[in-house]
Amino acid sequence: MAETVLIELPRPGLRDELCESLAAHGFQVEVVGERAEPDGTAVELRVGYADAHARLLAETALALEDWLAARELPLVVERANGGCLLRPPGD
Repeated sequence: MAETVLIELPRPGLRDELCESLAAHGFQVEVVGERAEPDGTAVELRVGYADAHARLLAETALALEDWLAARELPLVVERANGGCLLRPPGD
């Protein structure tokens, strides 16, 4: 994972559920450590994009949709050939 975010989770019982939820949103999750804390065990997770290109494409499509809506342009975003296509609806 090139770009990652470290998450500290104070309750280890939530680890598996959180990892599954993040994976469902397109993230790759790795447990990098656990340590004893006065109030329990802290878990550290390293989170990055599972597929950086797919994530970039999804975020670009959302940004294009926002831009089109703000300008009330009669176009829709279609993902095709690894990129985005702006076209009239119904085409």
